[in-house]
Formats: sequence, C-alpha cells, structure tokens
Amino acid sequence: MSQRPVQSRDLPVDVPEPIVALNSDVRLAIVADIARALSANLAQETLLRLIMERVTQALNADRSTLFLIDEERELLWSSVAQGARHFDIRLKRGQGLAGWVAQTGRSVNVKDAYLDSRFDPSSDVLLGYRTRSMLCQPVFDRDGALIAVVQVLNRRSGWFTVEDESLLTTIMAMAAIAIVNAQLNATLVHNNLALKDTQEQLAERLAEIDLLFAIEREVGATGDLDAAIDAIIQRIAVTVPSSLCQVALATPNGGLIVHRQERRTPGVQILAFPTQLGLCGRAMEHRAPLEIGPGLAALREMAEEEQLPFQPAAGLVVPLIVEDEMLGALAVLDRPGKHNGFSDADAKVVSLLSGQVARALAVRQERAQAEREDRLAALGTALAGVLHDFRTPMTVASGYVQLMTREEEPAERAELAAKTLSQLDALTQMTRDVLAFARGEQVLLTRRVALADFAKEVEELLHAIFAGSHVHWQVTAQDRGMARFDAFKIARAVQNIAKNAREALVDHKSSQFSVEIAGNPDEVVLTFADNGAGVPLAFQHRLFDAFATQGKEGGTGLGLAMVKQVAEAHGGTVSYRDTPGGGATFELRIQRETRSASGGDRATTPVSSAQTIP
Repeated sequence: MSQRPVQSRDLPVDVPEPIVALNSDVRLAIVADIARALSANLAQETLLRLIMERVTQALNADRSTLFLIDEERELLWSSVAQGARHFDIRLKRGQGLAGWVAQTGRSVNVKDAYLDSRFDPSSDVLLGYRTRSMLCQPVFDRDGALIAVVQVLNRRSGWFTVEDESLLTTIMAMAAIAIVNAQLNATLVHNNLALKDTQEQLAERLAEIDLLFAIEREVGATGDLDAAIDAIIQRIAVTVPSSLCQVALATPNGGLIVHRQERRTPGVQILAFPTQLGLCGRAMEHRAPLEIGPGLAALREMAEEEQLPFQPAAGLVVPLIVEDEMLGALAVLDRPGKHNGFSDADAKVVSLLSGQVARALAVRQERAQAEREDRLAALGTALAGVLHDFRTPMTVASGYVQLMTREEEPAERAELAAKTLSQLDALTQMTRDVLAFARGEQVLLTRRVALADFAKEVEELLHAIFAGSHVHWQVTAQDRGMARFDAFKIARAVQNIAKNAREALVDHKSSQFSVEIAGNPDEVVLTFADNGAGVPLAFQHRLFDAFATQGKEGGTGLGLAMVKQVAEAHGGTVSYRDTPGGGATFELRIQRETRSASGGDRATTPVSSAQTIP
C-alpha cells in the first residue's frame, strides 16, 4: 500500500468539533499529526497543548489534563488542562486517582469515578464539573523514570475501552519526547539564569577586588600619609560619586584631621578640629555606620559643627576601625542626580572601602612610626660614630695641652700650641663634613699636595688607628709626584677604610693591612687591602649605601658612604673586590687635578702634616 507523503504545515491548536465515533483511519491520522508536530518548530508549551487536544479528540473525550512531576516537592501540577475554566491544579502523590497513578506507576480506567474511593472530588467542586469515566496513565521517559501523569475525562459515548488505553499509551510514548525536551529546556534556562547571576556576582567580586587592590597600591606608592589619604579620596570619588567625600582621622589629643574633597572644587582641603564632632564624630562615638536621611535629628547642627559647605540630604558615614582601635571615619554625602540618595549597593561598597581604608591607614601609620624610630635610631648611631671619630683629635689635642703646661721654652710651647690648634681645626672640619654629608653637599678645599708627603701623613694616621692592635700595616708610595686634591677629606677617607679594617681584623690572626699610593697622568689611585674575612657577596651591592652595616656591632653605616661621597666630589670612584687568598680590597680613584666648585682653590694656607691628619 502506498503511503501519502507528509506535508509540512502549521499545526492548528484549536480543538476540532468532537467526534462521536472515530474509525481506525481517523485515529491513525491523529497519531501521524502528533508525529509531525514533534518534528515541527513549535514552542514546548504549544506542542504539549496540541498533543493533549489530539488525545481528547482521539479518545472521543470531554477534556484531558497533563500533570508534570515535581520530584523535589513530590507534587503533581497541571501543565496542560482543558476546560472552560482553567485552574492550576496541584496534587500530592497519592492524592486522587492521578496521585495514585503517580505513586504506584500503574494505569487506572474507571467507569464512574465517584464510586472509586481513590477519587478526590475537590477539583470538580472547584471547577463546577462532574467527572464520570476516567482513563489515567503514567508517562515514563526512556530510562523508565516517571515524568508525568495523563488524565482523560468523560468519554462522550460509554466508557474508555482497552483500545483507548493502547492508543493513549502510544500517544504518550511519543509525548514523552516533548515532555523531556521541555524539562531539559527548563533546566537549561534555569542554569543559564543561574550562570548569568553567577557571572554578575563574579564581576562584582572582581570589581571589588580590583578596587581594593587599587587602593592598596596607591596608598603604598604615595610618599606620606596625607598623600595616601588624598589618593584614597580620589579613588572613592570615582567609585561612589558624591557631592562631598571626606576621610577624618582621629588625633592623639582627641581631635580630628579632615581631608575633604567637594565635587565641584578641585583639590583636597585639610581641616583640623580640636574635638571629634559632626557627622564623623557621631559615627566614631557610636562605632557604627551612620545613614543620613531627612529624619535624622540634629543633622543641621552636626553639619555646621563640621563646617560642611551645604546641608546634606543623604549620606553614608562609616567608622574606620582596626582591631578595635578607632582611626577615624569615612563619609560620602549627597549622590549627584535628581534623587541624591545612596542605594544598598552604594552602602555595601562604602562599607567594603571603609574596611580596606582602615587597614591601609593602619599599616601606613605603623610603617611611618617604624620609619621614624629607624631614623631616630640611625641618627643616634651616627652621632655615636661621629663622637667616636672625635676622640682621636681630642685625645691628641689634650696631650699637646698637657705638654704645654710642662714646657718652659717659648718656641716649643708655640709649636705645641700650633699642633693643638690644628687638632681643633680638624674637629671643626670633621663637623662640617658630617653636616655636609647629611645635606648631600661636598665642599672641596683643594691644594697642591706632594704624594710622598701625603704618604708620610697616612703612616702617622695608621699608627694612631692601629696602636695597641696586632695588625701589621704598611704604606707604599709608588707615585711620588704632585697632585691637587682636598688632602683633609682624602685623609678622612683613608681613616674610615682603615678603621673598618681594624674592626674586621680584630679576631683574625696574622692580620695585615696595606695602603698603596699609585697613579697615572690623569688619576691618583689609593688601594687598601687586608687579609680578613672580606665582605659577603649578598651585602656587596649595599656596601656604600648610607646606614648599611654588616656584622659590625654599633656600626653607623656612614663610613664607606662618606668615602664614596669624597671620591665622587673628586671626580672619581671607590670600588670593592675580594683580596686573592681572602680579605677585602678597596680602590679609591680621584682625579690628579681636582678643582673646587668655583674653579679655583678655596684656601691659601700651605699644606702641612698637622693640618691633614685628624
């Protein structure tokens, strides 16, 4: 038998006129119609409604209902229900005939529902309907799981037959595909919505993290606390736009320092208040966020106390607290726009910002305190080192004065007096050098110096430094020519390097220290070598930094830094290398002809040994 080709067409959803008796050809046509509907591009709800209409038509019934299973709540609900009055019907498993089918997974075919004890007439009462015959079947997916219950009511002629049961089973087997697809589509839509919500939440979290990171970075990059607070206010103004944003910090004496930025005024204004007053003071007093609104009592008075430029209609003020310590408060007032209030999202961001700002400020204040303590400690150590350097000329001057008291010859007394004055001049010059180093300045008093004479002065200097030690030292003058430099400052550089060597060799047996004076037509080169432990590799890059010390108890870290400054002032360099066989070697290079900053010599007094040895 030839088959009629299937024509593609829109499927009607209107219920045709009831047919009193349907032959097999009509039923087959209805089944084919349902099959075509399954392959058509119809919405799921439309498809299920069409299937139920065809079920009603094929079984010559009055109406049909499709109950979908809600596994989580163990309910049945009417996805598709027919009738003049449609209500959303919900049943529990076991309730009524449909509930019994859902509970047992078995079909039921009754001729008179009211004679069956399982029947629940409540829906009839609600709808004003009278159920007589009923055919009710479970609907399973391909895995055998119950997904729906179909209910067909009131066959128009007699009651439902075995053939009706078979036809309904066939149709609902096909309908199961649409039901499963509908469930999958609903799950997909739900998952997509959940994914979108998750993406939005993730975007919010990332934005919050970026904001907190930006604040942390900007606070860390600024030079002082005021600049850090200004950076915080600028960031807050971008994140939560407001007519006024301010950060108030508590002072140790109970006052407030307020950093304030108005939207229409460039720059950040800093105000000082003797007491913790106004809106920020109230939030700090109660240690809780303050939300400003029309109903807030005494708002005008608090705004005047805080010298606000306008009367705020809305605002958020959050205290800054870290580990129960009150640091201050953060305030944003009057969001620009028609409605100048702040949303819940704004409040959340401000609360988040307050916590980060409080932590950042606490860290910054701790760091500033540590830096102050470090500077004081470094200053104390530096002063101790300077006083230690003063001992040598003071001791020598004291010795000359004692000799003067016992010397009767005028010529000898005059020479001792000159030497005493020379030591006092050395103290004055050392004081100037320290002050110049602290200011980053270096004034040279260059003179013509005979390197042979300078070598003798270095010998006298080393004799004083290594007196009483077991260090064997020597000075070698390879270059005995003339040069122009500040002999006093170069001698001070020699002294600093030699004193470092003595400290490095204090526990070293067979200690040796040497100074070699050499040069070329352009430079004078002083090389200092010892056979001590040398300088650790990890510290060599900081060797000439101010206040950098390594392995020296009570060291100031200024000696080699001053040597570097002296070398650079003479147009030269100082460098370090390990001594072959162990130890430290320093090389000081200066220009053979060094001029002062003015281009000429700053002094006319001839160089003498007494004047160049501190």
